[in-house]
Amino acid sequence: MSGHAPFFFAEPGALDAAELTIEGEDARHLAVVRRASPGDLVRISDGRGTIADARLTSVTPAAVGAEVLTRTVTPAPSPRIEVHQGLAKGDKVDGVIRHLVEMGVDRIVVFEAGRSVARWDGARQAAAGRRWATIAREAAKQSHRAWLPVLDGPVPEADAAASASAGPGLGLVAHPAAGCRLRDVLEDRVPTPGGPESVWVVVGPEGGLSEDEVATFAAAGAVPVSLGPQILRTETASVVAAALVLHHFGRLG
Repeated sequence: MSGHAPFFFAEPGALDAAELTIEGEDARHLAVVRRASPGDLVRISDGRGTIADARLTSVTPAAVGAEVLTRTVTPAPSPRIEVHQGLAKGDKVDGVIRHLVEMGVDRIVVFEAGRSVARWDGARQAAAGRRWATIAREAAKQSHRAWLPVLDGPVPEADAAASASAGPGLGLVAHPAAGCRLRDVLEDRVPTPGGPESVWVVVGPEGGLSEDEVATFAAAGAVPVSLGPQILRTETASVVAAALVLHHFGRLG
């Protein structure tokens, strides 16, 4: 099926049936914006590795019926790529999440660092979490991802470190004064063939991470790495680091 076919997400298990119903904003988008008609083809993912090609059987702004034609199952990406992003001011994190999801990052954790300018109470945290979830889902839809990414945060820095070190993997923490580059650490520490179960990268907010925070992540297993001689903005550093890791494992470029 053409990559230009409309792409949507369904709830896990919905693609097990021969027919399904698309409701809510997706139905309105198909009927009103795309002006879809019965017989048109769409692609639907359950966000857990299964993508179905389907034919529309009925179209209204309230509900769209679809008949499943074929199903393709994609294994979970390996290794799992995670980015732990320090909470930044304004809408910087929105853009980071959007770009990382489009690139194929599997998990994004937003954490509150000592130098984070933004300080949010419970209500703002909840609102940000909902907004980020919407951004991540839309980015995954735009990039036709078989697997929806996991999105956590904002969480305290200690929780981010504990979460990152919970399983076997390779940890990297971006630090401009690090003596080795991210690329070199990947080439040195990742065996060929094979590799770790996960690779997690930590990027601080504006002003970077404190030495104590770098030490906390290092104690959790992360290797301090440089992204090069240039000083990058936090929203740029996350994308660069993720691109280097994804490319190393053949998942980008």
